[in-house]
Amino acid sequence: MKYVILDLEWNGTFYKAWKTFFNEIIEFGAVKVDDQMRVLDTFSCVVCPQIGRKLSGKVKRLTNITSEELENGIRFPKALRQLKEFLQDAVLMTWGTSDILTLMENCRYYTGQNRIPFLRKYVDLQSYCQDRLRYDPGKQMGLSTAAQKLGISEEGVEHHRALDDSLLSLECCRRVFDPNSFQPFIQDAQRHEFYDRMSFKTTILCDLNNPLIDRSQMEFSCDCCGTPAIRLTDWEFKSKSYRARFRCPSCQQEFLGRVQFKLKYEGLQVKKKSIPIIQEEPEEKAPELPQ
Repeated sequence: MKYVILDLEWNGTFYKAWKTFFNEIIEFGAVKVDDQMRVLDTFSCVVCPQIGRKLSGKVKRLTNITSEELENGIRFPKALRQLKEFLQDAVLMTWGTSDILTLMENCRYYTGQNRIPFLRKYVDLQSYCQDRLRYDPGKQMGLSTAAQKLGISEEGVEHHRALDDSLLSLECCRRVFDPNSFQPFIQDAQRHEFYDRMSFKTTILCDLNNPLIDRSQMEFSCDCCGTPAIRLTDWEFKSKSYRARFRCPSCQQEFLGRVQFKLKYEGLQVKKKSIPIIQEEPEEKAPELPQ
């Protein structure tokens, strides 16, 4: 089996016809490897933008792509055909889902379909590396963070250039790659469910009246003795979660109860946490001196 690690650079521009911002791809970079993660070939091209003719200042600073490079770039349909020829029957991998979603967005603009017609198998390499490194599943691990954790030198790497980032992703994959653990992460991109899952936007529920919220999931027990706690304050929504103060009627311990409701494609995810409240001892007053 062969694998292709793809990285994209894009320019955010406002597309009047859709009345929204559009991430227009300006560079493709990819590396093809065998099942031993040995490099077989690389692919790189700059794409001449058709919607946003000028790069934003941020993109210019990050990529160092010049106006001359863009003018001499190829059109997206041709770049897509070249990627198809390069990919063939290999498994496509990207670091996180941003690149694959952006590729879907650009395919939609040029073909009218929100699909990548030649894509068969796909792996979210970021998700796989996070799993292997036992990284906090509630957070996203950036490529540089992964490289640092794996002791990979980034000297000479031109960040935010597509081919360099795809090669750095490969180095991260090599350090953690195991065929048995990797297999479950390969998704069938020819199933309709694949695009439904990719397009689904995870949402934090911030309305307590939402019918998806089960209020019994907002009850807490004391971590010290297990007694059901009494809520002392109203619920406050802060930093993407609900918070309230609780007291245990048995041992009188007070704590902050925090609960988050996150709607994902798989269903509602509930996260709860108790944070002890440290009671400060009142300061002793200094004795008054006699007059």
